Amino acid sequence: MQEAVRKLQTFGAPPEGFEDDTFPGEDIIQIWDEWTEAVDSIKRPVTWEEAEILIRCCPTDHMAGVEWTLLHCIESVFKPDAVENFRNLIEGCNSDMMKNLLLQRLQNYISERDEEPSA
Repeated sequence: MQEAVRKLQTFGAPPEGFEDDTFPGEDIIQIWDEWTEAVDSIKRPVTWEEAEILIRCCPTDHMAGVEWTLLHCIESVFKPDAVENFRNLIEGCNSDMMKNLLLQRLQNYISERDEEPSA
């Protein structure tokens, strides 16, 4: 298993963003930095085991785009012949924001696939 995934497993979901116009403390900024660094260092494709860990470590708030990097890591485990397995993986997501993005992208894939003319 990749060390970056192990780090995210230890960190869990990153702290939420700015609340009540309050700038987060140094401890939260350090966690964000470490979390972001770990996500950026994940090599794709990830294994199914790694995807099961990542799906439970998703941000619940936007994080200057790093949420897309994590989303792409999770999607890298997708196989067209295992749509329902991937959907079940997504259902375990800790973040409604990320779950909705992943489900919408999966639905887009299914719709595009179903619209393709038969050969």
